[in-house]
Amino acid sequence: MKETRIVRYIKSLIRNHRYMTTEDIMLLLEKYYNLPISTPSVYYKYKAVIRKCRQAVYRERRRKRRNGV
Repeated sequence: MKETRIVRYIKSLIRNHRYMTTEDIMLLLEKYYNLPISTPSVYYKYKAVIRKCRQAVYRERRRKRRNGV
């Protein structure tokens, strides 16, 4: 996945707030990036992006924990 500005923003939200639902993140994207979340294609695209970001952040967290940092 390409590290775009929105992807970095989503990852920072996931990192800095222990758990944010996908809906919470969608609302913030709509507010700050003016994404038309009410459009189904945009909604499902970003739902998949958020899912991939969450997996990447959790993978980092596991790696950090395993290495004892």
